[in-house]
Amino acid sequence: MGTFYGNVLVARSCAEAVPLLAGEGVTGYALPVGPGHTVVFPDPDTSALDLVGGLSELLAAPAVGTYVFDSDVLVMLVHEDDALRLHYDSCPGYFAEPEIDEYGNPLVPVDDVGFPAPEGVDPDAFLSLAAGPVDRAALESALRGIPSDPEDPEDAEDGRYVFANVQHYDVMACLGLDASRLTTGFSYLAGGDLPYGTSAGDLVVLGGVVRPTRRG
Repeated sequence: MGTFYGNVLVARSCAEAVPLLAGEGVTGYALPVGPGHTVVFPDPDTSALDLVGGLSELLAAPAVGTYVFDSDVLVMLVHEDDALRLHYDSCPGYFAEPEIDEYGNPLVPVDDVGFPAPEGVDPDAFLSLAAGPVDRAALESALRGIPSDPEDPEDAEDGRYVFANVQHYDVMACLGLDASRLTTGFSYLAGGDLPYGTSAGDLVVLGGVVRPTRRG
């Protein structure tokens, strides 16, 4: 079984963000992931992709809502200045029956190795969320689905990412953020499966949810 999670990264510190989140009735967890960056893990009844626009507006800061489905698909919505700036989809058409032409050929653009080409490959849209200087070429490569070591059998197959959560990790790492904390979700945290270097005491509890204890 693959990995499923959603979260919202916002370019505001926890100290600034948490009081505003509490005032809006957001429930879940939050963690600092950079010098002025917070990730919010909404409870399972709230979609990160639905929440991101409102949080960006509330906190007056750039934000990206992320959803990883079964380690197969990475979707990211970047909001800035009260508007959707980018809709990124690592595997367009995954959730739909493939459209074909009269000859049976797929209508979705396909790259040289037969994978659907990601949509929304725009590294510039993520720069306002970075914690420092960004290797733009590395970020663009990750968005295109090409790992830094395309020969690594654990992370790559035919030069492409095997797992969407690994791709998400690399995108966040390119932004200089704590990628371990950004590649998880509420259900994992609530079950005590905490990111490397994170204790239960590090979690900011939103809306009265139960603070977890580390599993194992």
